[in-house]
Amino acid sequence: MIPLHLDRSDASTLQEQIYEQVRAAILADTLRPGTPLPSSRELARELKVSRNTVVLAFERLAKEGYLAMRPGAGTFVCDMLPESCLGLACLDRPGGARTPSAPPSDEAPKPAGPAVVHPPVLLRAGALRMVQTGPTRLQVDFWYGSANSRNFPLREWRQLLLENLSRASGNLSGYGPPEGAIELRSAIATHVSANRAIPADPDQVIITAGAQEGFNLVSRLFVQPGVKIAVEDPCYAGAALVFSSYGGTLVPVPVDLGGLCTELLAGCGATLAYVTPSHQFPTGTTMSAGRRRELLSWAQRSGAYIIEDDYDSDFRYDGPPLAALAGLNGNTSVIYLGTFSKSIGAGLRIGYAVVPKQLVGPIRHAKSIASYGHPWIDQIVLADFIAQGRFARHVRRIRQTYSEARQTLVESLTEHFGTARISGAEAGMHVMWTLPDHFPSVQEVAQLAAEEGVGVYTLEAAGAHEIGPSRYPRALVLGYAALTPEAIRTGIARIARTLKRAGVDLTPRYGRVRRSSLLSHGGAP
Repeated sequence: MIPLHLDRSDASTLQEQIYEQVRAAILADTLRPGTPLPSSRELARELKVSRNTVVLAFERLAKEGYLAMRPGAGTFVCDMLPESCLGLACLDRPGGARTPSAPPSDEAPKPAGPAVVHPPVLLRAGALRMVQTGPTRLQVDFWYGSANSRNFPLREWRQLLLENLSRASGNLSGYGPPEGAIELRSAIATHVSANRAIPADPDQVIITAGAQEGFNLVSRLFVQPGVKIAVEDPCYAGAALVFSSYGGTLVPVPVDLGGLCTELLAGCGATLAYVTPSHQFPTGTTMSAGRRRELLSWAQRSGAYIIEDDYDSDFRYDGPPLAALAGLNGNTSVIYLGTFSKSIGAGLRIGYAVVPKQLVGPIRHAKSIASYGHPWIDQIVLADFIAQGRFARHVRRIRQTYSEARQTLVESLTEHFGTARISGAEAGMHVMWTLPDHFPSVQEVAQLAAEEGVGVYTLEAAGAHEIGPSRYPRALVLGYAALTPEAIRTGIARIARTLKRAGVDLTPRYGRVRRSSLLSHGGAP
């Protein structure tokens, strides 16, 4: 039980005393990170106060980042304390600097003991690349995460921005709902229903600052130490690192030409599965219709939820689009994550989650703890952009542009390297190129290319996460959306030229292909 002592003669309220004493216990490490707290009912009975008094104190601590309230699991001390604890409050923590009550000293302060911290995302090479700024020596950069800035709908965006500022600028002075503006949630609900066959009403839509916040919100609800999450192997590192930071255990499931190998899910013990079915990252494969049905069946049998990261679904070039997982089962077990980073621009920082109805309350609560929402003006402009049909026209236009860039990349690789083994060319904004066996290592090829002013990326450098030995040690990731056809041809020609100078025979020679390996563009090698 928490060591609380309430003084009913004190001027402060009982709720305030509970808040202050629990906070002090956390700061003093009496309650350590991850410690479960008694239920509000149990603590209220022990302290002989109303349950609402405890609930309000806990909710305040949760909003300030001291406690994590996880529906169905309980209330826990947060692993990472809020930023306010990095100032004077932390002086009360063991191992910190001199406490305020300590007498002054002329001696130089002694260094504190080593702090125990979680490995930050920035330790990953791929994550570092994502946040790098400043000048670069690369003249042709095949970075997969870049969209073409020339495609931003600047004229239309400026028009909608000025219209909304002139008629409703008063909204800038107040807070909006944490779950997002109703206008944008309504527009997105209509959009996913029409384009991804997902039955959703606006209440099921939560506005996020991109997919990364979506991973965090889901983790707040479901992930704690011991929880198993089935992930594609390889998968997107940004998601894997969030799940791991909440204490989750990643269960790797291989990916082949049909996407996630769903037959391996039985008995894995996972209660969540994270997938990118439209354009798997980084391999670029599309999950087959049969695998989609098998995945949904597994979720229904096991009571698990599926996190569907559908970030590249707007760009499919060959064959009919496949329905979203969330549209195949009435949206009862799928948490669908979408973003406008690739279709409009990452600088917009707007994404969304569409959740089953039973999760609307819990995820709204998680969102209100995480933030007070997003800029009203950005949301309302995007809402109008979608509702007026401008977004659909914009996507059709840039899809044609990206299709031409994709075709140029495939043709250039084929021209210089023969039957290049490429996957992912049917959709998305990047391909994965598997190097012939006699080529130098992927690290060496990336280095040689960089010396020629061309950026190509190993799976790790591109932000992919692999568990155990790499399944694709000969693969490079090449994005093409930000490049003109001329730049693409120049970049591939430079790679071929520098490899020739290094004495590499450019004739393709591949060894025996495993079932989980990826085939060449247009058929098996």
